[in-house]
Amino acid sequence: MAGGIRGDSDDEPMAEMNMIPLIDISLTLLIILMVTSAFIKQPGVQLKLPETATREGKPETPKDLTVALAADGSLYVDGKPSTEAELKSRLPPLAGKPDARVLIRGDRSVTYDRVMHVMDLVRQAGVSRVVLPTDPAPNAKSSVPAAGAGAP
Repeated sequence: MAGGIRGDSDDEPMAEMNMIPLIDISLTLLIILMVTSAFIKQPGVQLKLPETATREGKPETPKDLTVALAADGSLYVDGKPSTEAELKSRLPPLAGKPDARVLIRGDRSVTYDRVMHVMDLVRQAGVSRVVLPTDPAPNAKSSVPAAGAGAP
């Protein structure tokens, strides 16, 4: 018997599926999904944030609630057009969580009154951690303010 244990015929189809190409394609699709999903948080809200030499707070995380105020005064919650009533309904679940943050991203042309009104809504709901993100100023020399440079 020269054919061995498997049989003598080379014409039989291979009964095993090679899993390597399937795994390669699956991992490639997973990587593409992870990379593109990082850019979907705020699709359509174009803001020109105020520029500052110093920045405060940690970077935005997926569990943060982001409120954006566009130049025309419209309100967006997590990138979707919203109303103040809808914002108020999203805030109570965050009130009991000590690590919950609300980021209020206001365009530089939005009035101070409008930003403070939204900040007041957030604080009335019981959320104490409010962050006002900014863009880094061009040619900013230091990220730490000089001693005594704060307000009196």
